[in-house]
Amino acid sequence: MGQRVVALELAGGFVRAALADRNWNSYELIGVYERERAADEADLSGALARLITETGKPDVLISALPGEFVAKRLLELPFGDSRRLQQVVPFALEEHLPFAVDDAAVAFSRVGREGDKTLVLAALARKADLEKHFELLRSAGLEPKIVTLIPFALAGILSRSRNGNKASHVVLDIDHGSTSMVLIDSEGLPRALRTLGQGLNLHNGVPLERAVAGAILGSVRQTLLAHGSDGEPPELILTGPAAGEPEVREQISEALATLVQHVNDFDCSPLIAGAKKEPARFAACIAMLLGEAPAKPLELLNFRQGEFAYRSRADRLAAYRAPLILAGFAIGLALLHVILGVATGARKLQLLDQEIASVTAPALGPSSPTLAAPELQAKLKEMRKQLRLLGGNLGHGSPLDLLLALSQAFPSGVPAQVYDLQIDDSGVKLQGTADSYSTVDRIKKALEHSPAFEKIAVDHAAAASDSGKIDFTISAASRDAALGAN
Repeated sequence: MGQRVVALELAGGFVRAALADRNWNSYELIGVYERERAADEADLSGALARLITETGKPDVLISALPGEFVAKRLLELPFGDSRRLQQVVPFALEEHLPFAVDDAAVAFSRVGREGDKTLVLAALARKADLEKHFELLRSAGLEPKIVTLIPFALAGILSRSRNGNKASHVVLDIDHGSTSMVLIDSEGLPRALRTLGQGLNLHNGVPLERAVAGAILGSVRQTLLAHGSDGEPPELILTGPAAGEPEVREQISEALATLVQHVNDFDCSPLIAGAKKEPARFAACIAMLLGEAPAKPLELLNFRQGEFAYRSRADRLAAYRAPLILAGFAIGLALLHVILGVATGARKLQLLDQEIASVTAPALGPSSPTLAAPELQAKLKEMRKQLRLLGGNLGHGSPLDLLLALSQAFPSGVPAQVYDLQIDDSGVKLQGTADSYSTVDRIKKALEHSPAFEKIAVDHAAAASDSGKIDFTISAASRDAALGAN
């Protein structure tokens, strides 16, 4: 999909535009558009919004500052280095400025060489005027890539489309609010540029009032006298809205006694596809479009320099490119460190699992390394319990030891009979009958005096209903079991 390129001219009470579609190897004019400011509108923002609604928001925008806001001069400088030109050009124009050079935005273009000198077209505009231009465009959501000067653009397109005619030309662009003039020599180089703050007035029935016509014609004569030569006189070319007014062409032709040509007399179709016989008032817009041609673009003056430099979205992202690359590199190193750490840990874990499996295999057989520890503990606990029950432990507190300690502690000759005896690792439990409660208490005290038992408790003692004897249950904990638990 191609890019939509719009060239925009804000002149008097009108907004004009030319729309082109650009691909990598083609450039085609889609159409030209014009909208007029309404009577109740304070500026051109409304007309601009209506025009953009019709054309659609462009991918690339080229706009032009009104010529009356720009101071311009042709300079001959003894060098052509761009860096030196940027330093020198503002001060070369300083004597022609009604304001401080620090308050100006500078644009310049090298238009040719004469011997060892460089011919430079330089222009300055007040920063405040440039800011107002940006504010108007941004009110419609637009951000221009190029802010240029119409007379210079017209000079460029006419120098490329002279149809083999090598004569010099005076391009006269008469609009509703101003008149711009540029002299192009036979080599296609601009030699003089002037702007007058006077133009058409179509509301009173006279396209050019007498005073306005006098000022314009006087400026043309002065330019021709200042740059006259022995060769053929320059041809006069009329552009802008005035080119569509036959009365203006006749008025200028009679006053200067010369043929006034129409900009449409020049064939621009080889420069941009789709170009037909568009009205002359759109010549400036079509000329500006050539500044974005995919092949041999027209060099335009551009005020988007320094603090006003244009930055596309890609350019804004480029400012963060280096930090993002470094951050990505750091993140990559961190991830690599983590991956190596995980791989090393996994290898160590594999070796440990192999060692655990080889050690536990004789006791457990094939077993999961993760379950080896609890399985071993369960096996040890089971074997220890069996060993204690068999009296095979090397310490005290085995069931046999408890039985021996019980037989030694149980008082002899007491009128009591034990009919159930439970012995385990934790202690003993006696169930039986006695002739009285005092006998039960005597048995309890006897166990309390034994060093093998602790926590002696009579869990149950009650008279039997049929025999008149006392049924009892006595439990005692093993001291060795308690010590082992601690």
